Amino acid sequence: MNASSRQLLDSLSDARASLPTRTLFGLAMGGLKVRLARSLVTLLSVVLAIAYLSYSGVMNALIKSLVDVGSEEINDLLRMARVNIEATRVGNPLDRWLVMMALLTCTVGIANAMLMSVTERFREIGTMKCLGAENGTVVKLFLIESALLGVVGSAVGVAIGQIIVFVVGLAQFGGYAVTHLPLDAAAVVIGLSLLAGIVLCLIGAGYPALVASRMQPVEALRVEE
Repeated sequence: MNASSRQLLDSLSDARASLPTRTLFGLAMGGLKVRLARSLVTLLSVVLAIAYLSYSGVMNALIKSLVDVGSEEINDLLRMARVNIEATRVGNPLDRWLVMMALLTCTVGIANAMLMSVTERFREIGTMKCLGAENGTVVKLFLIESALLGVVGSAVGVAIGQIIVFVVGLAQFGGYAVTHLPLDAAAVVIGLSLLAGIVLCLIGAGYPALVASRMQPVEALRVEE
């Protein structure tokens, strides 16, 4: 049993302990550190999905802004970058489809990682519940772990996505990528990307958290590690 588990068990052994959210955050951090390899795999899936989402949204906003300018020099740069100017004006459904698939893949990956985390912690969860942990406490613990992954993964993903936007934009459109970047639209995309990463992590962890909370202590303790 890891240090995080022992800390939770010590808290549960005290009938007066209320296990505030701050304590659960500390326990969740400890759990992520103990399962570092699996946490990194889950984190990477979030980073890649959010990086693509933020890159796609900001780059599309930049291209639309350049198309709206309509100067011959900018149109030449757009054609060299193989941008379909007419399709950009009406919106490209393929971009939306790719973003949806990336987010769906991210959600499935998170759910799979969290389910594996539940499987690895059968005895730990059973012992917690034997000592009085309520279903809500177990659910909170798993959701907090997933939310932490969502916050960190989304922040890193957005940063990577914007770095790619900057590099690709300068390479394709030169200084126009900076002067014509719609900051308001970029801010909206970044905000939505951060929110999407956190929400997807919570959705992906929802079912595993319910599985963990409904586990019967006796059955969990019978599992051989």
